[in-house]
Amino acid sequence: MSGQPLSHPALSRVSPYRTADAPEQARPATDEAQRAQSLLPRSVLQGCREVLQRISDQEPRSYGVTSSLRGEGRSTIAVGMALVQWLDYERRTVLVDLDLEHPTLHERFGVSDGTGLADLADGHFAVEDYLQRIAGDVWLLSAGRLREDAPRTLARLAQGTVLPQLEEWADALVFDLPPLLGSPTGPGAAKLCATPVMVVRAGLTPLPIVKRATDSLPVAPPVVLNGVRSALPAWIRRATGDWKA
Repeated sequence: MSGQPLSHPALSRVSPYRTADAPEQARPATDEAQRAQSLLPRSVLQGCREVLQRISDQEPRSYGVTSSLRGEGRSTIAVGMALVQWLDYERRTVLVDLDLEHPTLHERFGVSDGTGLADLADGHFAVEDYLQRIAGDVWLLSAGRLREDAPRTLARLAQGTVLPQLEEWADALVFDLPPLLGSPTGPGAAKLCATPVMVVRAGLTPLPIVKRATDSLPVAPPVVLNGVRSALPAWIRRATGDWKA
């Protein structure tokens, strides 16, 4: 990717390592593929491609995209990872809005904010009946409407049938998580996915805040540097697999 700053958030400094699961070329163009590719800038999709090539051999394919604070590009990266799962790997993918307090994905795609996670947490519903198709085989499960505090809803989700149903129905899940700091559900939500991925807005998020957020997780997550310039220290460079930062 270009080293020049972009008007739209771009990903940079991602390890070039490719797993055996990575395709040699993108899925052939179709109307649905073109629609999916139009949802984000090419540079963002390419950055998400490189991230998934590093971690997509892990099972189950359940990724949660988080950050230290709001405004670091977390939701954009979650969308990109979900689209690439279908475009490149032809996986049926569900994008889950787990930011229960401040959901935004339904607005991004112009779809209903109706029945979603918060509504389904209690009962025994067929979750696939409430998915909304975004493009191709990429589906959205919106956050729904909170009827109680977010931590209690999150606890019910952890014990209920919604997430197991999603794991059975989809080939891959991508969760748009709340930030780790400043949200009562940040660390707890990250525990619901197999592989948390942390977005850091390079050069803007203070390093002590990044470290405090990372320390709230049991294992240091893969880190995506969102931006083209960084003075991040060695402990983050090791997490990203990049020693050029």
